[in-house]
Amino acid sequence: MNDIELEGWRAQWQTVALPPTDLRARVERETRMMRRSVVGELVVTVACGGGSVAWAVLSRRTDVLVLAFGTWVFIVIAWAISLFLRRDAWAPAAVSTAAFLDLSILRCRRRREAIVAQGILYVLILVFDLAWIYLFGRQRDSRDILSLLTSGAIAWIWPVTAALGFAAVRWHERLTRELETLQRVRASLADNGRQPTGEEPWQLQIETARGSGKKKRRGGLSARS
Repeated sequence: MNDIELEGWRAQWQTVALPPTDLRARVERETRMMRRSVVGELVVTVACGGGSVAWAVLSRRTDVLVLAFGTWVFIVIAWAISLFLRRDAWAPAAVSTAAFLDLSILRCRRRREAIVAQGILYVLILVFDLAWIYLFGRQRDSRDILSLLTSGAIAWIWPVTAALGFAAVRWHERLTRELETLQRVRASLADNGRQPTGEEPWQLQIETARGSGKKKRRGGLSARS
């Protein structure tokens, strides 16, 4: 038996090493959250999609028919995005530390992509709803676009949209820091052939990365004060 064979066996043994308990728990927790999200999407589909169709059938109004059609277009788009972002992300490819880390990296990257997709979909739905109100509203003949957008019934949407946008940006930044940490841990695993043995376990490294943005901002404020 030569050194090359020994090195190959060593690499294979390190690749199939069982994942740490905290990593396995993280993946299982994320899987449960994904299942709950699917249930929530089914509820929204039945409530909004079914409700809009029922309203269109019972009312037999053109405006309601347009609203029901638009609702189902967005439901189909949302489901397409959801299925696309969840593909190959339900379970690790193997019961190993490397496979569990790869799945965590994939899920983190998909969550970042989901934020962007949800933001675009939110804007499209908002534009459709405003256009529907403008075209089919009770006072459509006596109202211009500017007065509609600044009316009391619509004006509350703008601060809510700004707050949602701010929260989305902050969450995207947090996921970016978490993704960088996961990739760093994965690269260390590939280099060393084992779980990193730094002062902090990998889960603590991720928690530290999540809070690093707050620490940096606080430090900046302290430096200026």
